[in-house]
Amino acid sequence: MADDLIQELEEEQRLLHLRKMAVRIGGVLAAVLVLCAIAGGIWGWRQHTLHTAQQVAAGRYYEGMQLLNSTANSAAVSGDAQQKAATIFSDIAQHGPQGVRSYAAMYLAELKQQSHDSAAAITLWRQVVADKTTDSSLRSMAQYLLLNAQMNTASKDELKKGYTALVQAGGSWVPLAEEALAVLNLHPGATVSEKAEARRLLKKVQTSPDSGDALRERASMLLQTLGDAG
Repeated sequence: MADDLIQELEEEQRLLHLRKMAVRIGGVLAAVLVLCAIAGGIWGWRQHTLHTAQQVAAGRYYEGMQLLNSTANSAAVSGDAQQKAATIFSDIAQHGPQGVRSYAAMYLAELKQQSHDSAAAITLWRQVVADKTTDSSLRSMAQYLLLNAQMNTASKDELKKGYTALVQAGGSWVPLAEEALAVLNLHPGATVSEKAEARRLLKKVQTSPDSGDALRERASMLLQTLGDAG
């Protein structure tokens, strides 16, 4: 009889312990679910905020483009329109959301180049290259333009490193980067091995499906300087 009583008490203690554990686990699960719901809500809110900001920035970007396009044939007001467009693009490039700011920076860089402000253009291209949220093809374009702008100021080794990185990244910018590498190898006093490398690169440019007619024609002209009809 005593053994049965002890067994019943032990069973009740075990059940009570299990109930307490269930309550604790249930509380933890409830807390986790609440946190997940909050995190999901924050993520959704951020995505909505980003989407809204992108729409607003895209509208302003279009406004800047319209300013330039609407006065393209009017020299009397083109300067004022360019300034207004540049102000819009500058604001988007500095404060705009991802997905739009780099496009604004690229167009602003082009305007700066047109006004012979190469230093500002270089700064903008560097901004695009450094923005990891930017589309890879747009970053490659910025990198190519940045290297070209420094062709007469940066060291040959630095330029070769940059163009080689573009080639290794792949994509439609490879032939242009290879052309630039060939030009760097054709400097005054180029060695036999450098000329051979330039010839190899130019022949690749000629046969690449990503090369345009103008690029192939330039490659042929450079090959002729090497005594090769291409």
